[in-house]
Amino acid sequence: MDYLQAWDKYSHLTYDDLPEDVKTVAHQCVLDWFGCALAGSREPLSGILRDEFSHRQGRCRVLGSNLGLDAATAALLNGASGHALDYDDTSAAVGCHATAPVLPAVMAVAEDIGASGADLMAAFVVGVEIEGRIGNAIGPKHYLNGWHTTATYGTFGAAAGVAHLLKLDASHYASAMALAASAASGVKANFGTMTKPYHAGQAAERGLIAARLASRGFTANADAVNGNQGYVQAAGIGSVNSAKLEQIADSWLILDSLFKYHAACYLTHATIDSVLNLRSTMDADGLQCLELSVNPNILDICGICEPKTGLEGKFSLRANAALAWLGCDTSNPQIYVDEVICRNDVQAALAKVRVSTDESLTHMQTRVRCRADGHETLEAYCDTGIPCRDLPLQGARLEAKFDALSAPNTGDMDVLRHRILHLADMASVAQITAC
Repeated sequence: MDYLQAWDKYSHLTYDDLPEDVKTVAHQCVLDWFGCALAGSREPLSGILRDEFSHRQGRCRVLGSNLGLDAATAALLNGASGHALDYDDTSAAVGCHATAPVLPAVMAVAEDIGASGADLMAAFVVGVEIEGRIGNAIGPKHYLNGWHTTATYGTFGAAAGVAHLLKLDASHYASAMALAASAASGVKANFGTMTKPYHAGQAAERGLIAARLASRGFTANADAVNGNQGYVQAAGIGSVNSAKLEQIADSWLILDSLFKYHAACYLTHATIDSVLNLRSTMDADGLQCLELSVNPNILDICGICEPKTGLEGKFSLRANAALAWLGCDTSNPQIYVDEVICRNDVQAALAKVRVSTDESLTHMQTRVRCRADGHETLEAYCDTGIPCRDLPLQGARLEAKFDALSAPNTGDMDVLRHRILHLADMASVAQITAC
């Protein structure tokens, strides 16, 4: 089932058509993103973007500020804020941070046209599902070649979500996706800088614009995604993985969302959890060496050897192993600041971390060996690629995370949390952004 056939399945989908577990996880994704975006709005990169784009006045709220901007610019700024901390959800099933580019786009358009919360939620789910089908059609080589899939797949997901909200027919939807094919870009070389979260904002903005232009009759080649000289071919993949698309045809990919409880790249989380397990059994002061075994491809993503900034620390296996060993609270985004990463104790612990590779491990698995004074060598292993199926437990953890991230903001965060978790009951998205 290609991206055009997927539209036949999803174009008329309403919120009431969604299974209950899909509704639950979708609301959890929205809550998690809002907490990350509110906290991310205080980051320097978000302030720079507000300074640059504040003249683009409109009625769409920029989170964490009093600004009202046009829909495309609001999607750009909110999208960047939502990914600023790299603390938002991700998904191996989709192949990227699935919510980060899609939700800001559909939220801005929903606010602009006065859509209901139920309409927004349906459009969000559709955007994520089609985003994931684009990702599975292209496959992992795209990411391994250096493309940032949150930027590339995300542009298509944002376009599809907005297309659903605008109720585009199949022809206009095809044009929207073709326009997205010419807009989808972003490279992993910019990881560890402000540009990585900017990618999520760009994807939201560009996908939104693609759908809106298509709605006005702007033309594009319907074969621009998987046809000759189209996106799949140009991105260096070769051909669409049709077998994989058939395999997931009846799946709800959003159910495999993975949520972060450490404020760093998700591919460091198995390392953090493994080190925390070992640390509970011995004295941190006697550390001689931490030996990490990971999939070799991880080193192109979070292999920064000598991080000197907070952003670099988020993409350093060695730094995260050191922080965990020292007992730093990696759930707190304020751990990932320049001052902490450059602390003498962090740099000293970092120097004791060694990284080796093992192709038998997946991207979300880590094996750690630890040597410390007075202890035999101990080992720990963790796999963070398994989605949680206990949705009430997951919901409770995400509400606690939201409360921690949103605490410094003015306004009634209890009201905001309640409205987000009942977004589908809201007559207008403005009831959320007004908080």
